[in-house]
Amino acid sequence: MSEVKYYPRFAVWELTNRCNARCVHCGSESGDCRENELTESEALQLCEELAELGCKHIGIIGGEFFLSPYWEAVTKRLIELGVGVAHLTNGVLLNDKNIAKLLNLRVGAISVSIDGIGETHDYLRGVPGLYGKVIESVRKSKAAGFRVGVNTAISKRNIHEMQELFEVLTELDINSWQLQGVEDFGRANENPELALTAEDFYGIAKQVAEWRKDTKIRIVLGDNIGHFTHFDPMVRDNPFTGCIAGRWNVGIEANGNIRGCLSIRGDENIVGNIRERSLTDLWNDPKTFIAYREKTMDLMEGYCAECQFARICRAGCSSLAYSLTGHIYENPLCLHKYEIENGLWPDELSKKEEAI
Repeated sequence: MSEVKYYPRFAVWELTNRCNARCVHCGSESGDCRENELTESEALQLCEELAELGCKHIGIIGGEFFLSPYWEAVTKRLIELGVGVAHLTNGVLLNDKNIAKLLNLRVGAISVSIDGIGETHDYLRGVPGLYGKVIESVRKSKAAGFRVGVNTAISKRNIHEMQELFEVLTELDINSWQLQGVEDFGRANENPELALTAEDFYGIAKQVAEWRKDTKIRIVLGDNIGHFTHFDPMVRDNPFTGCIAGRWNVGIEANGNIRGCLSIRGDENIVGNIRERSLTDLWNDPKTFIAYREKTMDLMEGYCAECQFARICRAGCSSLAYSLTGHIYENPLCLHKYEIENGLWPDELSKKEEAI
């Protein structure tokens, strides 16, 4: 077997698809458990494999991870193996009992989803009264000593509330805030009024540039909110170097299905199941993730085929590209494309590119 160039530095692991919320934008359409979800012994074996493959950081999600019968066992084992663990919850079960369990496991950070203010959040999450409960849970988590992160899925329904939400999160003294755009798959496909435009994405990126000038919050843009604007260094700590799906990231579904990224939906993007082939075997097979690892220039389509940043960007976020086009070789909502088409890309930068 040829030498493997990549390793799963990051993993996102859906412990269960069972959920106590009904988010109108949920890509996984969470609610009930997936058919034949992994047993605890299978999950613990997967912990060993992830550590052996060199995984450094795992995001534990659901559904709602608190509803997994073995979330504590998995968390404990991963920490013992030296793997960094981050938990993302909708906040329904982030109560005193579970905060105490997380502390006992020596978990230092927790992330909570907040998608808007008051009734907007409750509508998007499908749980009346959830907003107030989540805010109180954040306060309790901060008081308990956790580093608290907030994840926000931006859509047409809540985009107008992002400034107010920023002010609320500042008052709560959270540590980090990740913003990502809602994509057109799962339940979002049934709610097309949520869909964002390139102008919307651009506006969010500009707003983040302003926020980051004077805030203690570490604000992170999800990979599906564009790249290579003229102000890109103001919104990202590091330059974007292409989608990491199947290269530096692996997605694990609750039933053992493996994807390059959990957000790249469609059965055709499932590369295997750990009950049929081990994760180690799937990852080390040079053909398994070939679509992501050999995403070369000759495969690019549309504006991405001619873009000056294409060799670095590689059509941006694969999940957004797939949700919009059905493939991963063109990103119609690219923010560099938006700047070029709307005369927002500075002439002096174009001249520099021509001189190279």
